[in-house]
Amino acid sequence: MLTGITTRVKVLFLLTVLTGATALWTLLSKGASGKPEYTDFIKIDTADIVKVTFTSHKETHYVAPKTSSLWYIDSKYDVRRDIITTMKLGLARMDVKMPVASEIKEEIKKRLFADGVHVQVLTEEGEKEFWVLTNDNDNNSSYFISSSAADPYIIYVPGFTGDLTDLFKLKASDWRNKALFRNAPGGIEELSVSYQSSPKDGFTIKKVLNRYEVVDMSQVDSTRLYTYLGLYQRINVENYLVDKQKDSVEYLLKSQQPEVLLTVTDIDKSRSKTIQIYKALPGTKLLYARVVDNGELVTLNPEVFFRLLVRKQWFMDK
Repeated sequence: MLTGITTRVKVLFLLTVLTGATALWTLLSKGASGKPEYTDFIKIDTADIVKVTFTSHKETHYVAPKTSSLWYIDSKYDVRRDIITTMKLGLARMDVKMPVASEIKEEIKKRLFADGVHVQVLTEEGEKEFWVLTNDNDNNSSYFISSSAADPYIIYVPGFTGDLTDLFKLKASDWRNKALFRNAPGGIEELSVSYQSSPKDGFTIKKVLNRYEVVDMSQVDSTRLYTYLGLYQRINVENYLVDKQKDSVEYLLKSQQPEVLLTVTDIDKSRSKTIQIYKALPGTKLLYARVVDNGELVTLNPEVFFRLLVRKQWFMDK
């Protein structure tokens, strides 16, 4: 009887030790939150970013803050605020979903360094880098690695849909602020639209003693006039044309004159702008335009822009 009790106590003691050891190992492999700790995963503090550089297929770009609210890309162009917000949230919240399965670990590592996007985040504390690659098996996650000696992970951004890789594979033109006109009605001093094929339909709007008038039109529908001016508060380009795409369109446009010349003169001279608009090219739905002030070639959405291209008689009070 005594022997039986002793044996039973030993078994219970052994089970207790094993259970305790397992619990201790589990605790040590997890952080304070109870989640597993992945030593090769890096956290990014986005509060003091100096520059974010990303390289994909040997093409490198970088974004950096110009002021507290404005960023630029490649030291040339202002960047869309929504993309910067998305980038900072993605970097700050990205987390490990799971380690890459051991049987495909080496293959994924090779793919990350061969085809992934190399991201370098410079902060006031130093630089951190990682590579990300689209996970073809899950549209809402990416493969991730922080160095050649590290283990690869599958990461995601909690609360967001999509792949972080796609953000850093955007072309420089997609990062750019697409604002064309940002003119408050009270800030516009003069606005003119002229049509090459029909000069009589062109018009000029001037600000005279804090009110607006259409030049050479005595009876103006003020509601239409001020509604029209209000359109210029937020007009965007569809896209910027660069490199080979720009060259090919430039070649096609050589054979035609601009159909429309549109000029806005603002109290704030940085918001003044002149654009030349061309007729749509065969087989295209977009309009092409040249920003005279800087020579850039852009595409315009016809549905948006045709609201600006009214005829002088449109303003007449009937």
